[in-house]
Amino acid sequence: MPVVVLPDIPLRPALVNEIVKHAGEILFRHPSGFPWIIGGDGRGVVHAGNRDIDVILLGNSGSAFTESDLARLVGDRKTVTELDSIAERLVEGDLLLFARENTRMRSQGPLLLTRALCWAMVDGVPLISDDQHTLRSLAGLRPDPAVLASRLTDAEITHAYGLRSVWKGVHVTGPGEWLDSRHDRAPARTVWWRPPHPGRSVDDLAEELRQAVTEALRLRTAGHQEISADLSGGLDSTTLCFFLADLGLKPHTLFLASANIANNDHRWAGRAAAELGVDHRSVPYGSVIPHLLDERTGTVATAPEGPGIANAALASVPMIEEVMKETGTTLHLNGHAGDALFGSVSTMLWSLFHSREKGRYRRTWRFRVLNRHPLGQTVRMLAGNGSYLDDLRRIARHDFGVRDEGVAAYSRWVPLPKVHPALTETAREHLRGLAADAVLGERGAFSEDRTVNQILDYLVVHGNVVRRMNQAATPGGITFDSPYLDRRVVEAALALGIGARSHQYPAKPLLAAARPPAMALDYFTRPDKGDYTAEVFAQHQAVKPVLRRLFADGSALEDLGLVSAERVLRLAERYTTSGTAYTDLDNIVIAERWLRSVGQGE
Repeated sequence: MPVVVLPDIPLRPALVNEIVKHAGEILFRHPSGFPWIIGGDGRGVVHAGNRDIDVILLGNSGSAFTESDLARLVGDRKTVTELDSIAERLVEGDLLLFARENTRMRSQGPLLLTRALCWAMVDGVPLISDDQHTLRSLAGLRPDPAVLASRLTDAEITHAYGLRSVWKGVHVTGPGEWLDSRHDRAPARTVWWRPPHPGRSVDDLAEELRQAVTEALRLRTAGHQEISADLSGGLDSTTLCFFLADLGLKPHTLFLASANIANNDHRWAGRAAAELGVDHRSVPYGSVIPHLLDERTGTVATAPEGPGIANAALASVPMIEEVMKETGTTLHLNGHAGDALFGSVSTMLWSLFHSREKGRYRRTWRFRVLNRHPLGQTVRMLAGNGSYLDDLRRIARHDFGVRDEGVAAYSRWVPLPKVHPALTETAREHLRGLAADAVLGERGAFSEDRTVNQILDYLVVHGNVVRRMNQAATPGGITFDSPYLDRRVVEAALALGIGARSHQYPAKPLLAAARPPAMALDYFTRPDKGDYTAEVFAQHQAVKPVLRRLFADGSALEDLGLVSAERVLRLAERYTTSGTAYTDLDNIVIAERWLRSVGQGE
């Protein structure tokens, strides 16, 4: 069940009753007697305060703290603005913090949005919640066609698009923001966190990262008798399992096996499972497909924040629940965000070239040759010097008639969204409009450093995915989380200098240096990498009958003017050597299913 936070003003009894119906019991009241926090989701509640302020922690991770712990931290602070250091320390995992002084409130969620706050006006009253759909239901809101259009592309990989609610009238917080509410005024976003400057070495950061991952796992596993974790054979999940073993924990591990016999991930996952002595479960990667075809997947009931970049992850939730049911696990950990934090990103070469690193020009040239980047495109990419706003303005006037410029676009702050040919001119106009809105908006780039900004864009994506997986999960069942989204882990990873980050041997050098002692270095020097292209083609072949049925006689997306049903059907039969076009079509199918579920009242 969601949490709803109310201002300290009299509300119509009918409105209060409606909120209680959606959120549950009244947890706290103002001294005035008015409700303050409503939400009976069964999560832990920790409360402390003094004569001036009240502070509430809500979430399962709160079991790591007692009321005396919280009271000691709050001390004699008098205003909600004095709680930055406390919130920074406490608000991780699934914890939410609410604080009140007279008629002013502070509402704050985890840094990378694994549980995120939003607000909307309902009957002229600003309500804050951790659930967008609850606000949508209370206010009678409809989907925003512009945001829905962006969800038919990959635009969510940048925060200009990824921090927009699919429900028109719902406003969401971004990373490092808390909501400042005063009486009956709309909440204001207040930034409490900025990323560190990237300039430190691997040796300097290794122990800091090791401690950060350890503390992130301690917080998340507290109170869980049985846990499970992905063990894909990749570096992020494998290192995570070794960290768990270092804490004396043995997770039940899950491996998705590819049908491609050349994919050696199973060898590395099997080796790690044997070394760790864990209960290791392997299921075909294709076992996700029946859940993707399930008519409940991607509806408002399982995707209350709308379709988008998390579609495949949402389909994996019931599969994981099914596989892990007999183990009794209540927490499933994954390696989301590891690639962005520790690996290569496209802006890295630009940042290296424009840095003061010794030998940067030689290393840039060598990187280009090894990766077979065309010389002309590489030169154009390195010469690019536009700003974040320049890239948004470019999108605001683009016709999306061609794909972006390949390697030449690698250094962009905001890449051009990949628009499937089935999308109409109306959908493209919506994409332009969202970019123009972002130019005028309050949020700019996350960082002055291109690479740090790009990494944070990706972390927003992963935070959104983890949050949406929990929304799709069976209530009271398994919780999903990634410790790599913990603030302490993120800060250590972002502090790595570009010279060290771009020297990717061993792969993910900072993670390799921070790995637990029991984990061999050759996990990070393996020459092969898993490939799941075959599964992309198999998924599309399975989805095609659904696609034909949904779009044979028009569609809800077509009624909104966003796609051409005739083009969807025609392009579904076209062969492509890349799975990208198929993935785009599959996402359009999920969006169609979702929009129809809205029209059917769930």
